[in-house]
Amino acid sequence: MVFLEKFILMVMSKKRAWKGLSAALVTGTIIAGGWMITRGELVTEVIDGDSFKIANKQTIRLASLNAPELEFCVGIEAKTALTKQISGKRVLLKDTKTDIFRRILALVYVDGHLVNEYMVRNGFAVTTREAGEENDAVKAANDYAREHKLGVYSPRCYQPDPPNPKCPIKGNIDDRTGEKQYLMPDCRHYSKVIIEKYAGEEYFCTEKEARAAGFTKSCDPRNQ
Repeated sequence: MVFLEKFILMVMSKKRAWKGLSAALVTGTIIAGGWMITRGELVTEVIDGDSFKIANKQTIRLASLNAPELEFCVGIEAKTALTKQISGKRVLLKDTKTDIFRRILALVYVDGHLVNEYMVRNGFAVTTREAGEENDAVKAANDYAREHKLGVYSPRCYQPDPPNPKCPIKGNIDDRTGEKQYLMPDCRHYSKVIIEKYAGEEYFCTEKEARAAGFTKSCDPRNQ
């Protein structure tokens, strides 16, 4: 076993290891003498609600979901939840891919449970794309959180109507382009826009406030 541990550490210490590393080595699995030995990866640091570091300092990101940034609604709670789930534990990584930031995207398991599903089901993250073999489970988890208005879907973070009638201007962020625009109450599609505070969107009291926050006016008046 000592030999296997040294072998894993040696391979992962090389700069090019993560480019061509097989899924087996990512999860700490080696086939030796007909036996499959699975150790998993030790979590040494939780960065936020959807990413963490393992012992070799590689960043791992939970695949197929987004957790709020720490400064946004439920951001701190999401990090706390992920920390309780995996910090100091060994996790198994499946369906691994590498993104443009050299992070490993993965379905993450701890003690036999899918962490990705846990984070989504409890409202600490939202689904973003297909989750491979766990797609049905993660999608069902997202539906559960939405139905029960948990976390990111709670009235605190998910607001179709302004909580303060004196601050009705909707600051919306395009989830594809990142463009920040604000809508006045007389805009045609105003009622269809939901402010997702977990994604950095916000209500403003004045246009001056909206512009100061980096939003530009976008409005298709109802009477046109």
